[in-house]
Amino acid sequence: MKDIYIVHVGNYIGAYRCGKCPTITYASADKFIDFVKSLREDYPEYRLRCVRNWGIEEEVRKIIDRDKILQQRIGKFMR
Repeated sequence: MKDIYIVHVGNYIGAYRCGKCPTITYASADKFIDFVKSLREDYPEYRLRCVRNWGIEEEVRKIIDRDKILQQRIGKFMR
C-alpha cells in the first residue's frame, strides 16, 4: 500500500506523497479536517500516516517559506 505522510509544521499541516515526482501540499492547521478529507478524496488508494519526521517537516517548511516569499514579492509588484 502507498502512503502519504502528514506532518505538523508550525501553524501548518503538511502532506508528503512519495514517488517519482514527490508531491508536497500544506494547509493551515485549523483546516486539518478539511485537508485530510481532501487528501482522502484525491488519493483513495493511499494510506494517510501522521508522522514526526524531521526530513519531511523540513521539506514542507521549505515550500511554505518559498510561497510566503512569492506572496510578498507579488504583493510588492501589484502595488
